[in-house]
Amino acid sequence: MPSNLSRDNSLIFSTRLTELRKDKKISQKQAAKDLGISQALLSHYENGVRECGLNFVVRAANYYNVSCDFLLGNSKSTISLDRSVKIADIPEDEQMTTDTIVRAAMALGNKVQKDEELKEYVKHVYGLTTYLVLYAAIKKGAAPKSWLDENLLNPDVASYLSHSMGDMTRSIKWVQKKMSREKEPQCISTVTSWTNDYLNISIASLL
Repeated sequence: MPSNLSRDNSLIFSTRLTELRKDKKISQKQAAKDLGISQALLSHYENGVRECGLNFVVRAANYYNVSCDFLLGNSKSTISLDRSVKIADIPEDEQMTTDTIVRAAMALGNKVQKDEELKEYVKHVYGLTTYLVLYAAIKKGAAPKSWLDENLLNPDVASYLSHSMGDMTRSIKWVQKKMSREKEPQCISTVTSWTNDYLNISIASLL
């Protein structure tokens, strides 16, 4: 690792590198192969015996789908919110998971930040969506009731806020603007495909 890092950062790096591999249930041999280094060298990195270069830090961050800041101990969050960074496709994005949804939201970062109306829309939709997920989690016993004000623990409130998101979506005005074509990120494609399937199934159930 870069020699100007403190010993504490070096220890955090080696610890997180090891924990991320174990969380992913990948053997050290497989991880070393995927990262393009020998198992012995990866073992040295994970045990803090040797320092790696910045290129490996970036490769490891991309491999484990975390931020470099997290790996280096500069952040407790695994997610990088740097909107200037293009979200690279990963195999996991082909599956519709909460991680894929979060990555899709991040991939939209640069697009929405340039429009004040969109920024306000995103704040409301993501904020209300988080509330609805929290409401459901509390109902299912997956989150404590103390996380939500008692006045908001009301099915009528949840229903009203859910419908208000639809009203906000309908209020967005169409703008005719010529844009260059670009391939959508895999995470975006997965979310839109899932939504299309969900819509078709829902409509079919009404027939």
